This record gives sequence, C-alpha cells and structure tokens, in this order.
Amino acid sequence: MATRIELRKVQVLGDTPAPFDAPIQLHVELEVFEQVPRDAVDVSFTWSPVWDFSVDQQLDEMEVGPFTTLGKHKFTIESDPPDVTQIPDPTGPTALIVSFKYKSQEFLHIGYNVIVNCEGEMPDVFTSASQLTREIGRCYPRLREITWDTKDPAESMSLEESSDVTSEDLEEAPGKRTRLEG
Repeated sequence: MATRIELRKVQVLGDTPAPFDAPIQLHVELEVFEQVPRDAVDVSFTWSPVWDFSVDQQLDEMEVGPFTTLGKHKFTIESDPPDVTQIPDPTGPTALIVSFKYKSQEFLHIGYNVIVNCEGEMPDVFTSASQLTREIGRCYPRLREITWDTKDPAESMSLEESSDVTSEDLEEAPGKRTRLEG
C-alpha cells in the first residue's frame, strides 16, 4: 500500500501586509493516510520575482517529521525574509513557493501571490527593506503523486544488493524480512 499525505490546511501567520524584512511563518496541517513514511519531509522556501527568475532566492530549508502515526499533523514553519539587496527592483508582483519533498521527490507545491509595495519615494537602489511591505495573497497548492517507501525493505534493494535473496526465498518465508546491511 502506498504512503499518502494530503494538505488539509495552510495559513499565513502574522500581519499582512507585513514589513518586507519580517520572517515568513506558515501553519500547516497535513494528513497521513495508509502507510506512514519512514523518513522526514524536506521543506524549502523560494522567493521568485515574476519578472526575473535569475534573482530567485532560496530562503530556507528545513525538515519536518518524521510522521510516526496516521492522521493529522500540525506544525509551524518559519523562513527568513529575502535579501532585498540581491533584488534590483523588489516592488510589484512576486511568488513565494513552498516545496515539500520526500526523498528528493516533490509531493506538495504551495505557491502564493505576493505584492511588494514601497512606502514613500522609490530609491534607485534598495539597500534596506525599511520602506517595503509585502502582502501575501492567495494560496495555490498542488499535490503530486510520487513513489513513497516500498512496503517491504526487500523490494527497495537493487539487483546487486539482492543477489543473495531470490523471489523464491521471499515466497518460502512469507513472514520473513530481509535485513539490509550497510
């Protein structure tokens, strides 16, 4: 049976609009169905100005879990804000992308529309975020099917690793588990 995780809720915490240089916090609720994944989930935050992909910034990476039980799991994740000095013009529409991966496979992609405004006169070059505010808008989640953990550790071994274990060995001992060395 395949592992399955679904997004039940995601909420931006804190004020919106908020100062540009304030941390970004999200409250997430995932639900684990069927088989519980064995390892933690990797989460990454990316700031992506819609007009120039060359200035995308990887804001933060973290692990959540591992989830040890079926059911709902609630947690808060926090990211550092973008570095305004690395963005030629930080104002206008932007995307905040939060990616959830399991064993390097993205299973949940959450995109937010973000509008960045400048209070007062616009400088030629932004050296600080003091004049900027950000408004995190609508959320666009997308779930993807991925290959989760195999049901039996013997199923995940490569041919080289399993050369001493045959399918007949597994059939003869239905309750037997193959121990992986290494």
